[in-house]
Amino acid sequence: MELDVTALAGTRFDISVLLPTRGRGKLAERSLLSLIDRAKDNSRVEYRIALDSDDKEAKDYFEKTIIPAFKERDINFLVITTLPLGYTKLNEYVNHLGKYALGRWLMFWNDDAVMETDHWDEIIATHTDKFRVLRMREQSDHPYAIFPIVPKEWYYLLGTLSNHQMSDAQISQIGYMCNIVENIDVHCKHDRFDLTGNNNDETYNNRPQLEGNPDNPNDLNSQQTIQSRYDQALRIMWYLDKTGQGNDHLQQALQKKEHMWKYLKANDPNGHTKSFQVEQGKQVDVKEDE
Repeated sequence: MELDVTALAGTRFDISVLLPTRGRGKLAERSLLSLIDRAKDNSRVEYRIALDSDDKEAKDYFEKTIIPAFKERDINFLVITTLPLGYTKLNEYVNHLGKYALGRWLMFWNDDAVMETDHWDEIIATHTDKFRVLRMREQSDHPYAIFPIVPKEWYYLLGTLSNHQMSDAQISQIGYMCNIVENIDVHCKHDRFDLTGNNNDETYNNRPQLEGNPDNPNDLNSQQTIQSRYDQALRIMWYLDKTGQGNDHLQQALQKKEHMWKYLKANDPNGHTKSFQVEQGKQVDVKEDE
C-alpha cells in the first residue's frame, strides 16, 4: 500500500472550508460571514461552495451579493455549480469540493451553522502535521464531529472524504475506531430547526436520511457501509504506523481487549449515541453492561 502525497505540495492555505448549499442564499451568507468575521487571517483560508445548477435563488444571491462582497474583502473563494445530486448524495458535493482543495485541513460546513469562536482558524492550524479528526463543539454536545475537520491526506489515503451521505457519522465512527478524534476549543451554533426552532424551510424538510433501514446497502448501518468503515479504519491505522503516529486501540478492540467505542462514550455525557462493537467487520449493538 502506498500513499501519493505529491499533490500535498500544492497546499496554499491552512484550511479549506467546504460548503454545499441549496435554496439558502441569505442563510449561507450569514454562515460564511460568521467564519470570515471571526477568522484571524483570511489569507490562510479558502472557501469552496457548491450550488445546484437549478437553484436560481441561491445562484442569483451569490452572484449579486455574496461574490461582490468576497471580492471587495479579498476572500479566497470558489463557487461551483453542479447538476443536482440530491440530499442522499450530500457527501458527493463535499468530495468534489475537497478533491482539488488547497488547504492542509478540509473543514465540512453547513449553511445553517454559525461560528462563535474568534481566531478559529488559528486554533485549527496549530494541529497541522497531525493526522486527526478535529471535533469542534456545537450546542448539543454530540460526540460526533458534526462539522468534521480532516487533513488533506485523508482524501489521498482513502480516495474520498466520505463515502456516505451522513459524513459526520461516517467520519466520526472511523475516527473513534482509530482513536484519532481530537476535541478542539472551537465552538459553533448549529441553527437547525429541530435544535433551535429556526430555519424550518424547504431545505430542512427535504432531507431523506440513509439511516434506519440496514437492509438497504446504502444505509449507514448496512453491512456494506459498516465494512467500508472497517476497511477505511485499517487503512488509516497503516498510515498512522507508517508516520509514527500509531496506537493499538483498533487492534485491542478487535481482540475484545478494549471497548471499541470507549473514546466515543467518553465524549458523550448526554447519551446521544448507542454503543457498538465491531466483530470481523460487522457492527452489532452492545448492551451497556458489556
